[in-house]
Amino acid sequence: MAGAALVLGTDPPLYVYPAAVAAAWLPDVDNPRSTLGNGLSRTKNPVLNLLSRPFSWALKTTSFVLVRTVGHRTLTHSLLGILLFSLPVWLILGDFPNLSLALVAGYASHVVADALNTRGVPLLWPVGGTFRLLPGGVRSGGAVEVAVALVALAFTLYVLLLLYPALQGAIGLQPL
Repeated sequence: MAGAALVLGTDPPLYVYPAAVAAAWLPDVDNPRSTLGNGLSRTKNPVLNLLSRPFSWALKTTSFVLVRTVGHRTLTHSLLGILLFSLPVWLILGDFPNLSLALVAGYASHVVADALNTRGVPLLWPVGGTFRLLPGGVRSGGAVEVAVALVALAFTLYVLLLLYPALQGAIGLQPL
């Protein structure tokens, strides 16, 4: 998201970055053991638990239906899944193009990241096979994955500091 903003010369509002991060979790809703698939109602705060329970129930139900009908890492990790996610986002949030783009970019970034690992993704599901960005892929949880994540994080922070010079002062850096 930050890299695209830098290349395009745009200044998206800061709220789009957490939205992209939240959307990046969505493809794993088809896994009942994932954070979203397992629901969010396990907080120790009873008020938050009560408020999140309906959303948590919807996530658990969605996860159960998806894993029983299409399985894990099929529909939600394909171009069709990205399209099915994108359509309602654009229809509902079309008046907020920065937010819409952030949500779709976040969702798609998860699919791209999973295409880097050894399992790959069924990009052309339901008709195609597994797609990997690297031959053999990168083992999940391994040193290479951690290194790639750290480089991506460093790049994102660098670009955010370039796009939003006020952040430099906020974290105690001198403006460039």
